[in-house]
Amino acid sequence: MQFNPGFRLSKIDIGIIVSSLVAAGALYKYSGALSFIVLFVIAHFFLFCNVTRMSRIPELIWSGIFISAVSSSLKMGVPSLEIAIGISLVATIVLVAIEIRKPSYHGIFWQKVNPNLEEWFENKNQTGTSS
Repeated sequence: MQFNPGFRLSKIDIGIIVSSLVAAGALYKYSGALSFIVLFVIAHFFLFCNVTRMSRIPELIWSGIFISAVSSSLKMGVPSLEIAIGISLVATIVLVAIEIRKPSYHGIFWQKVNPNLEEWFENKNQTGTSS
């Protein structure tokens, strides 16, 4: 493995972001709420994958919370869409806070948040263990 922490942005990421913006724009004429949901999800994709570079399990936890809250809101109206988005935002804050406290945190501002990352990375690659 190569040590490559910090913010990242690939051509594939840019393609996904642009495609999602186009989809949100197309959806807007049919439903402002659905357009917002697409933008909300793509913003989280960018935050989790490119900014904080979150591990998979927290991403999946957030996805489960988001899908449960928003689908329940859209199907039954409970909770309201605003509350469902609020629940998702609280989950985002909690999961990002947990992620940046990990010894493996390698997202944006890793030098300030996790100054021992290089040492952790070297030890992990020598022993084959992870935290």
